[in-house]
Amino acid sequence: MYVTNTKSVFAKLRSALERNWAARKAKGPDRREYTLMFVPHHGKHVVSLRIPVRGLKYSAAALCLLLVLTIGTIVSYRHAVNVASVEKAELEQLRQVNATQSTQLDQLAQATSALQEDMSRINRLDADLRRMVNSEDMPAVSRSGVARPGPGFNGQGGPAVKPQASDLINLVEDLQASAKAREISLKALREALLERSARLSATPSIWPAGGDVTSRFGWRSSPWGGWGSDWHPGLDIANDYGTPIEATADGEVVFSGWYGGYGNMVQVDHGNGIVTVYGHCAQNLVNVGDRVKKGTTIAYMGSTGYSTGNHVHYEVRVNGTAVNPANFL
Repeated sequence: MYVTNTKSVFAKLRSALERNWAARKAKGPDRREYTLMFVPHHGKHVVSLRIPVRGLKYSAAALCLLLVLTIGTIVSYRHAVNVASVEKAELEQLRQVNATQSTQLDQLAQATSALQEDMSRINRLDADLRRMVNSEDMPAVSRSGVARPGPGFNGQGGPAVKPQASDLINLVEDLQASAKAREISLKALREALLERSARLSATPSIWPAGGDVTSRFGWRSSPWGGWGSDWHPGLDIANDYGTPIEATADGEVVFSGWYGGYGNMVQVDHGNGIVTVYGHCAQNLVNVGDRVKKGTTIAYMGSTGYSTGNHVHYEVRVNGTAVNPANFL
């Protein structure tokens, strides 16, 4: 039903258009005209101008077309001007960014060069430190972090090349790897130095007290009078009563009290089989189990035990055997 009605409507419309076209064709072309008359003063001839209606229509159509083209051209021109202005601004901005990036690349290249020089100085310092602390006792060093000083020549030259971002990135990566290797090397060096420092701190190396040396290590004439000599296993240092007696190295007190002919005695274990003995003290200031540092006052000088006057009897024992203390001073 709906399709039938639609066909009927289109048929009627087509019939009406055909009748209208036939009527216009039968009527012929539009020959109407408009006459413009110009009437002058003082009896001159009247001037008339005939303008066909078809000409007016064509002129109006042409004028409309020209107006449309003009408006389109103006709009297109304004759009092109706006696009060109935006592109010019973007181009100027890109130029500024490019100039800024170029400056930053130059600064980064200078900073990277300075960092490379710093790494070289650190490498040389690391090598010098290892030589100073006896490098054969130190852990091995990574070859990537070792400075390789060359001959003392200073030849330079070559064309100036603008630094590239990729080259700087590669250089930074190399410096990062070198810094990590150097950090590991310096940590190992620090541990070795701490171990060496602890070993030195635990090795007797200072005088236990100030004063005069009255007896040295070895055989001596007996201080008790009479004929003969006796073996003296330490060093006697005499001074006023109450003179401070100091530990000659870091260690742990393993004895503090009266010990026969030694009188008041302090014994300090320094590890690695080394023990120091301080005898004839007037007063002991430490107890068994105390940890003492090199230079700590552990007693006062006196004349207890088998003694002929105020002094400290100082011994150094290695694995239980008394050795000459002078070898440690």
